[in-house]
Amino acid sequence: MKELTCCPYCKGDFVIKEVECQSCKTQIKGSFSANRFHMFSPEDLLFIEIFLKNEGNIKLVEKDLGVSYPTVKSRLKNIIKTLGYQAEDHNANPRLKILNDLSESKIDVKEAIKSLGGLK
Repeated sequence: MKELTCCPYCKGDFVIKEVECQSCKTQIKGSFSANRFHMFSPEDLLFIEIFLKNEGNIKLVEKDLGVSYPTVKSRLKNIIKTLGYQAEDHNANPRLKILNDLSESKIDVKEAIKSLGGLK
């Protein structure tokens, strides 16, 4: 069954008018909204699932998806924006960038301490 996440014509949100249980065929009619994740494409939902499975470890997400670090970060920022949040730019704050690099094993603790000590 193909998943519809928005109107194929105008990309507007759907209002769900009726649902039916596939097992017992119970039907419920009314006006329902979808959950917050209805706005994501199947590809975005797969990315979210893999990101959660890997507990946010970007290196493991890279490996599972076969994509580069910048691609993972870009997709993550787009998902954060779609949810209505502002993605934090770690490069805007040098301390946060160093700590982010350390958490992602791009640098070791000694290099992080040295880099942090060099900041004013």
